[in-house]
Amino acid sequence: MFVVQAASGYAAWGGRTLPMSLRLPVLSGNTLAACHIKFVRLSTELRSQLSLGSRVLLGLWLLLMILIPHILPLADRSTFLLALTLSIVLQVCLVLSLLVHALSLRSTVASLTWILAFTWLAEFIGHRSGLPFGRYSYTDALGPHIGGVPMQVPAAWLMMLPPAWAVGTAICSKRHTTDDASKWRQFAAYSVVSGLAFTAWDLFLDPQMVAWGVWLWERPGIYFGVPAINFFGWALTAFIVLFGLSRAFDSSALPTEALLLVYTTVWVLNSLGLGLFFDQPGAAAAGFVGMGVFVVLAWRQVLFSHQ
Repeated sequence: MFVVQAASGYAAWGGRTLPMSLRLPVLSGNTLAACHIKFVRLSTELRSQLSLGSRVLLGLWLLLMILIPHILPLADRSTFLLALTLSIVLQVCLVLSLLVHALSLRSTVASLTWILAFTWLAEFIGHRSGLPFGRYSYTDALGPHIGGVPMQVPAAWLMMLPPAWAVGTAICSKRHTTDDASKWRQFAAYSVVSGLAFTAWDLFLDPQMVAWGVWLWERPGIYFGVPAINFFGWALTAFIVLFGLSRAFDSSALPTEALLLVYTTVWVLNSLGLGLFFDQPGAAAAGFVGMGVFVVLAWRQVLFSHQ
């Protein structure tokens, strides 16, 4: 029988003792106290950023997202897509409620208008010209279209761009400058990181939408039928939108922790959903790593700032 003797640092195998080089990490009282303080401060920050309405919307959204994988085997395609649309509506309402609570109604409406208008334009140009996403076409699965673009598509951009913006803000939070030239570089850095965090979500999304027949690629690509140029288009469009938001609004006023909670929840639910229920383990693994990098970096910076 093999026994680790922690006090002496020796291992016993039968009647023999061998020196052990392995040491298990021990958390000191100060370390545990520091972790507790960070957790309390983070919890306090989250409570201050989540209004009662936001908490209700968060609960409803989580409930529906958990139910969707179980609805799929029991419902027909139209019912499933209706549930998917409702999940988009709930997440949009949740994100907007967080922004209104932290910023102002005027700033939130301006952000909403900019995101919806520009992303609709990008999708309109994209599905007609193939730029910048590649050549694709929408089916009638999602219902009403505006200029050939389903209404849910700009809404999907709206529900995830602010959380991605919070990710970039958290990761780049140490880049504070005062002169104009440096501020432009700072805005660019925020927008690049946020755009990549947003694009990482598409590692989950696009394979799902292709599998469910929401849109079709003229020339299927190597990533589960999705061409590589699509991710460039996502990153470019997100960068432009987020750069505009960074220039117009003070990102330090964002409800960063609450939006990070939304981003992290999407990461967890998509990883589990695609991996366990939707039979897309490859996309689940890729998205888990892709979004996971930003989740870890953002939360690490947030927790560091709370020390």
